[in-house]
Amino acid sequence: MARILMITYNTWVSDARSKRHAEALAQQGHSVDVICVATKVRGQRNGINVIWLPMPKYHGASRVGYLFSYLRFFALASVTAARLSLRQKYDLVIVCTMPDAAVLSALIPKLLGSKILLDIRDTMPELYRDKFDGRLGAAGARLLMLEERASAWLADRILAVHEPHAQRLVQSGIPREKIDVVLNSPNPEIFKPIGDLYGSPPKDDHFTLVFHGTVSRRLGIDTALYAIHELRDRIPQLRLRLLGTGDFWEAAQALCARLKLDDRVRFERQVPLEQLPAALSTVSAGLVPNPPSSATHLMLPVKLLEYAALGIPVITARLRTIEHFFPEDAVRYFEPGNVASLAAAIAELHDHPEYRARIVQRAGSIMTGLGWNAQRENLCDAVAALIKDAPIGDLPQPHTAPERPAR
Repeated sequence: MARILMITYNTWVSDARSKRHAEALAQQGHSVDVICVATKVRGQRNGINVIWLPMPKYHGASRVGYLFSYLRFFALASVTAARLSLRQKYDLVIVCTMPDAAVLSALIPKLLGSKILLDIRDTMPELYRDKFDGRLGAAGARLLMLEERASAWLADRILAVHEPHAQRLVQSGIPREKIDVVLNSPNPEIFKPIGDLYGSPPKDDHFTLVFHGTVSRRLGIDTALYAIHELRDRIPQLRLRLLGTGDFWEAAQALCARLKLDDRVRFERQVPLEQLPAALSTVSAGLVPNPPSSATHLMLPVKLLEYAALGIPVITARLRTIEHFFPEDAVRYFEPGNVASLAAAIAELHDHPEYRARIVQRAGSIMTGLGWNAQRENLCDAVAALIKDAPIGDLPQPHTAPERPAR
């Protein structure tokens, strides 16, 4: 089979998509190494050799902070990828964005004959425009559009996360025939209906909402907090759990204090992916409160798919890509950015348990068609097309994980 290197500006613990892809390829018999940012998990994991770089992922709100973190990652990942490639050539390097320019870290392997598969997970121009307002934001977005095209040109093939995303890449000048679609479907070995996993877990006495993942204003956390405040008297047992980390973490805590929600909102640090179903087993509904923007209209949030796979009813902002996959009877929509609309959606789910059961059943049937088995085939087909000339035979033994971080 083939030797494959994956490069991701993320931690192994938190990057569910990279883990699914790496494990699927390892199960096919490929030798898979993963270069990622600092994490306590290293060495062999399910047949995968995890090599961690001595740096964290940046979660701040500074342009300069992002730039320096990206440059540091490029330098460390490039040196590590070059060193590993010189030891024994890789047939394929999979570069996971963001940033798109991370593809440059695979330049030496490409010069040595490796194919490059660029996994574009988000549209950086739109995200940058959302995160940084004003003329500088617009100018930066234009530069990032050029970066996106250049990165795609350097890659042999592109992965998009859904068909609307693929069409957006085509609009930016990337040929459609160069793009394969692999949805961010949850791992079915981990995410299955909570009743199947735990029987009937005990429910607490509260109506508990949950949001897990990146805690950011651009993902609507402030809207969720204001909605909880609006309902505090109408639904005294209403609670919200925030699981994750992000640039809005401390600001969200300050907003909670100002709204006097300390007894209603619980902040919890991110848990490993494998522990997430247990952490969510007693919640009443999942929140996807993204505000309207050019970036969020292109998102199909992984948390939404995970809630649906677990059998948790979903309250989500009405955004184009989400509507593309989930009809009105599968989730409870609210108008994005509208506190009153979100509060009304929460109240309706609280008041009507039979409605919660209906949308859970409908969302579950939709997830059957969006499942990981089909997406795994798409991934393996894309990889097979790139490594079809790789020699078949005995796999090289994976090298021993370093006793210290890569330098």
